[in-house]
Amino acid sequence: MGAGCPICEGPIAVGVLCHACAASLRLCDGLLPEHVSSRVAASTSAGWLIDGFGAPHRVSGSRTLVGRQGEAELMVLHGSVSRRHAELHRGEQGWHVRDLGSRNGTFVAGQRVQGRAPVADRAAIRFGDVAFHFIAHAAALPEPVARSFETEHAGAGAAFRFTLRGPRVDLCLLGLRDDVSDDVGGALLYRPPDGATWAERSLPPLEFHLLRALCKRAVEDAASPSRSKGCVPTKELARQLPFQSKYANEENVRQVVRRIRTTLTEIGADGLVEASPGRGYYLTWPVDVT
Repeated sequence: MGAGCPICEGPIAVGVLCHACAASLRLCDGLLPEHVSSRVAASTSAGWLIDGFGAPHRVSGSRTLVGRQGEAELMVLHGSVSRRHAELHRGEQGWHVRDLGSRNGTFVAGQRVQGRAPVADRAAIRFGDVAFHFIAHAAALPEPVARSFETEHAGAGAAFRFTLRGPRVDLCLLGLRDDVSDDVGGALLYRPPDGATWAERSLPPLEFHLLRALCKRAVEDAASPSRSKGCVPTKELARQLPFQSKYANEENVRQVVRRIRTTLTEIGADGLVEASPGRGYYLTWPVDVT
């Protein structure tokens, strides 16, 4: 394998991948570079999984557990990935992947794995909604570099972002794609007002779309003199938010509001989402969109 992209040997442009190979791995909303990490040591590495950010992650020659829980050798912190999602294993007949009864499935070359399936070198493999390219040997690839969102680069690759500045914390609601389906979440970045580096929280779909709807309305009504400008009626939110039931009502919306308020309080953003009695909900902080 040459010094180019490990999948097609084209010119490197995104991490260790070329533009085309990176683009073929659809980035799911809410996934950030820090959400994928490998605990496999270089001495036991026998292959790689390369994510859509172009970052390579080592896999073991014996067994690599993929999942969201702490014991996983490849940890993928995304809601579509189960706690114990799948195992990669190299045997006498080559590499195989075994799905461990995951909720959202394991896919090789677009085909859902039923039990166990072979995995060829340079194949595309997906755990839930998180896709990778697979390298079936210990190629010489650079170690992934830990990255954070710095002030001037926060969400630089995002399709949209809303920035909110409060008394104790700055927020940035981030969507990696503007055409995402309603059943995916997004990221909420936060930092102290004088901070340079963003921390982040991954939001599930309902909370993410609630904040996004309130941010959009706040921007649309920015010139209004009303104290509750940007208010979105509760009935409108019941129709807009991606509830599983088409019969969602105002009580369902109130439950989502309670959950997002809990998250906001944990990061010092309490008081951001307020209610206009008998009407709906609005944001108390100014909102900028980019």
